[in-house]
Amino acid sequence: MSENREKYLINIAVGPVQEFIASARKLRDLWYGSYLLSELSKTVARTLHQHGCELIFPAFSDEKELNADSSFNVANKILAISPPGAEPEVLVAESREEFKKRWQEICEKAGKRAGRNTINQKLYDLQIDDFGEFFAAWTPLADEDKKGYQHSLHRCEQLLAGRKSLREFTAPAWDGAGLPKSSLDGIRESVINGAGGSKKQKTDSRAFQIKEGEELDVLGVVKRFGPWSHPDRPHFDNLAEVAAESFICGLKEDAKENRRVAELISKLPAGNRLYPDTTLRPPVTRTTWDGWPQEPETGLSTEILHPAVLEAELKAERKLHDTDSQSGIWRDLEKTLQSLWKETAQPSPYAALLVGDGDRMGATLKNLSTAKAHKQFSRELNIFAGDVHEVVEKSSGKVVYSGGDDIMAYLPLHTVLDCAVAINDFFRETMVRACAGNDKDKDIKIPTFSMGIVIIHMREPLHNALALVRQAETTAKEKGRNRLVIIQSKRSGSDLVINGSWQQTGRLASLPKRLAAFADAYSKNLLSNRLGYQLRAIGKECGDELKWQVTRKQLQPASPASPATAETLRLICRKEQGDTTISKEEAALLLADQNSIRHLSDELVIARQLSQSRDLSRASWNRKGEKNND
Repeated sequence: MSENREKYLINIAVGPVQEFIASARKLRDLWYGSYLLSELSKTVARTLHQHGCELIFPAFSDEKELNADSSFNVANKILAISPPGAEPEVLVAESREEFKKRWQEICEKAGKRAGRNTINQKLYDLQIDDFGEFFAAWTPLADEDKKGYQHSLHRCEQLLAGRKSLREFTAPAWDGAGLPKSSLDGIRESVINGAGGSKKQKTDSRAFQIKEGEELDVLGVVKRFGPWSHPDRPHFDNLAEVAAESFICGLKEDAKENRRVAELISKLPAGNRLYPDTTLRPPVTRTTWDGWPQEPETGLSTEILHPAVLEAELKAERKLHDTDSQSGIWRDLEKTLQSLWKETAQPSPYAALLVGDGDRMGATLKNLSTAKAHKQFSRELNIFAGDVHEVVEKSSGKVVYSGGDDIMAYLPLHTVLDCAVAINDFFRETMVRACAGNDKDKDIKIPTFSMGIVIIHMREPLHNALALVRQAETTAKEKGRNRLVIIQSKRSGSDLVINGSWQQTGRLASLPKRLAAFADAYSKNLLSNRLGYQLRAIGKECGDELKWQVTRKQLQPASPASPATAETLRLICRKEQGDTTISKEEAALLLADQNSIRHLSDELVIARQLSQSRDLSRASWNRKGEKNND
């Protein structure tokens, strides 16, 4: 009997993705969930590679990238070609076993760090065994010389989809009656001792990572106390620190020339003076400014720059000491910050979350004709996922998750627009290289990128912010893909939603270019701060439709006369202050092909908020009379 030398295409998906990544109350929860999913996927990929498989996705350049805790990010899907004669069922079984071992190892370390008095060990162990998804499918690899790779890939994708739809559902191995659910996602019961209302046992100093009244299941405990051995372990700010970044940039510039500002900043106390008890001390903000108190163990969190945060901390300090007055150090801090705000301005309490991914990636992958082309595509995606961190960090932001074509990040408002454009440009350049390895006779459309951004208040619950930013991304897909959608969610009033293309469409400039131009006009006092709301009122009186015509590069209302259009042009081009105004030529670039006065007014309202953040970052304190903490 001849030896079987057949190769197989193996497709494996691990998860659950939503529970790993979506459920979170802290930005660090989000990062650790994606890191954890990557580590488990990496374990599967490493196991296949060690058994002689050729990895298609992920495609690595160095074997060390597959080591545990490497900075190499692996998505939840693994595609590989088995060595000739190997049994795919055996390879899959080995990968599943290593997947379980890695999960158990991480959980055991997290449990130890949390403290044995913190968790119900029996329930914790039962949930460890119950958690995790592992789906696999395989099919014989057709002859690539006969263009059979695409057929095999399509068949393997079908089999994997079928396997997922036939997943097993079993009853939990524990009795959850009377136990509260996890605060993160409400799926599993809490493993925290005392869950359900009874007094929790006293834990060691690390358990302060669990807030009062918060309940966590096994995944929640792992996210809070999991091993932090990642060499590039990031520091994650809370949204208050992100929102303060624009103000910090302005202080940094102003302190160079304004001695009074520099003097006030020098009076700010170190964090250990405010919080002698280390269990109460917020994590240190990693700023890039030497003028800010930021020693590793004694630094001061920049969130204290917000009046609302200071007020809450003063209230907590008085409650802690059962007195109506605060200690001298807190009293001095309050006076210093009040003087600083009077000299400059107050920080905005708004920050931005960003989510984006490639368009029609599945269709592109189906058109890749060989495993070699697929590996090149995969390799370029990995480069994008790794290097996009630098793109975001240049804008004072932080990537929470980047895997393949997906990215989630947070940024201060004054840089979010420029960063969004940079990410889109980087993705487009990456896709051009990624598709270059396919057969020239194959029609491959270069994938585009859709992105959602939400402008959110620092005190908005994170799950609400995540829901909004994902809604923005979904809207970008539904509006035709290759688009940017921005949702402004203020604490009062309804949310505003604007969308537009990354490129100029007809005579209409791209959405980023329009917003940037409007923001610059606001900063130069060329537009009234009330303009967006004035246009909204005009729309209610005269109708929402705008009709334009361009004559000799100048914008005019279309004929027959359109009152709404004429009034919109008059308001935008009228002199606001001094002798300068937006010219009709400039208005033509910003307004031509705008067909909705409500959408235009929403763009102007959002652009004004972006302008205020830019003014703060440039130490333009001329707006300090405005209230930014609405």
